[in-house]
Amino acid sequence: THILVINFTYDVPKVSKYVPSPVSRMALDNWQIAGFTTMASGFPSGVGFTTTDNADLTGGGDGARVVVKDVAQLPHGDRTFFRWFNPSVFSRPARGDFGNAPKDVFRGPGINSWDISIFKNFPLRGESRLIQFRSEFYNMFNHTQFSGVDSTARFDPAGVQTNTRLGQVTSARAARVIQFALSFKF
Repeated sequence: THILVINFTYDVPKVSKYVPSPVSRMALDNWQIAGFTTMASGFPSGVGFTTTDNADLTGGGDGARVVVKDVAQLPHGDRTFFRWFNPSVFSRPARGDFGNAPKDVFRGPGINSWDISIFKNFPLRGESRLIQFRSEFYNMFNHTQFSGVDSTARFDPAGVQTNTRLGQVTSARAARVIQFALSFKF
């Protein structure tokens, strides 16, 4: 529903203007901070189903949808790793019933990611040549970013849902990655 992406670059003010010395100029001048921040709602997702008896519920192999009896999406504060949506609202369609599930039953986990780079430029005889030290942090604050949720119900012949992982988070995005680089620019 919502996606916010912010990119920024900030030239840190030169400290040698206030504390003039070769040491402050070398250590504290020519720093930059840059980054991308992404905040997004989770992607819409549907719920599929299988049966333990491989029953052809619609005849001719046409696909059926699960029956949704109530709202599956949980309020934001009620979602947990083990219960991202309410799995008890689904039931097996009867023979000849195509089900009623919409294509978007719940929203998957969202994104809140901060990728930040810190640069230090070392000028060499003027501004046209320099050595740049870079440190880059992907997922800077290293908080867990869930990505996948088990969304396949499995029903036995009596209509009992048997997938114990239905509605649970199954994967996460990458943890923090840090890299360093040194480059010569001319």
